[in-house]
Amino acid sequence: MGGSVKLRPMKSVMLLLCIIGLLSGACQPQVLYVEVTRPVLAATPATTPEPIADQQVVEVTRVVTQEVTRVVTVTEQIMVEVTKAPLGTAVRPIQLLFPPTYNSAIITSRGQVLAAALAQATGHQFAVGVLDSEEALVDLMCAAPADTIGFLSPLGYVLAHEQCGAQVGNTAVAADGRTWQTGMIVTRRDSGILTLADLADKSWAVPDLNSLPNFLYFQAMLLNEGIAPGEIITVPGDNSAMLAVFNNEVEFATATYIPPILPYAEREWVYGEDGPELWRLLGVSPTRSPIGYVLVLGEPEFGGYRLRDARSGIFDSEPGIYDQTRIITLSAQIPNAAVAFGADFPLTLARAVSKTLAAFATAAECVESLCAGDFYGWDGLALADDAAYDPLRLVVATLELAEEEIWRLTAGTQ
Repeated sequence: MGGSVKLRPMKSVMLLLCIIGLLSGACQPQVLYVEVTRPVLAATPATTPEPIADQQVVEVTRVVTQEVTRVVTVTEQIMVEVTKAPLGTAVRPIQLLFPPTYNSAIITSRGQVLAAALAQATGHQFAVGVLDSEEALVDLMCAAPADTIGFLSPLGYVLAHEQCGAQVGNTAVAADGRTWQTGMIVTRRDSGILTLADLADKSWAVPDLNSLPNFLYFQAMLLNEGIAPGEIITVPGDNSAMLAVFNNEVEFATATYIPPILPYAEREWVYGEDGPELWRLLGVSPTRSPIGYVLVLGEPEFGGYRLRDARSGIFDSEPGIYDQTRIITLSAQIPNAAVAFGADFPLTLARAVSKTLAAFATAAECVESLCAGDFYGWDGLALADDAAYDPLRLVVATLELAEEEIWRLTAGTQ
């Protein structure tokens, strides 16, 4: 009888209790039954006490309760649709964006006149914004393509179209009535230079190295033709360029070409159809009129031609300039400044605004805004086509102009 005594665990009961505990309510604290085994000391009968050293260790299993609370975290994603205010409302006005070409106070004042006129004509609200640079203006047009209208230089528009699909709506009409500019290459008639190929290694007078029609386009054109001119000499303006070639200081020069006014003003000179010097067919030398015009066979209203290209600027000092020089070729038509819309601007609204701008530019109130002498000084705004800006894309691609160089060229020009 001196053997050890073992207490049998009630395993069947424990298992049943555990299952019942686990099946209790999911949202209530759960009571789990856990087996706990502890060592206890079992002694021999009291009548025959044994030394402590003879005490033996037996396993006693008991059922204890442990309360466990389960915490469940649920994350729910809720999609909320935010609807923008309608374009052209006071909360979301159409943004008229201007580069800092002029004094900001003048831009704001003149621009507000335009904004008010557009609001009255279209029923939409407009806000005037003056950016720190034309580059920043293009960045904003790209960031808000549904809300913006930008007043851009020709190259600025080309970049805006390339970067984020801005679309031209209008092109400025200059004081001479044209929406484009053209340059000319002039040589002396006795120079023997008759074609572009004859310009190889010849000295060149340039009035402005940043001018698109008077330098950059011709530089790209000659490069495309594989013609390398000789020394390039920078001179201060068209008059100096014409004097340089007239005085045999250079072998050719570039300067501004403005078409002549034709007899009786029955039609306008047409680029690509009329020769740059079609008046020479009369065989009559130009003369100066009493009021300062350079004429061939009298005023246009009497059947003559009025000459307006850069050579007319030195006619008083050098009346033989036309007789001694000729035009070799003209540049492409370089478009004037652009009014462009962000890529996502509503098409119907863009067309309406373009037509309103064209009408505004012919109204008396334009003198207080875009037509003002201290602002753009435009004579009008014509509806425009993106293809008109292709000659500029040719210049950029041929001369491999980096974006930084383009922004340098556009700084301060419109």
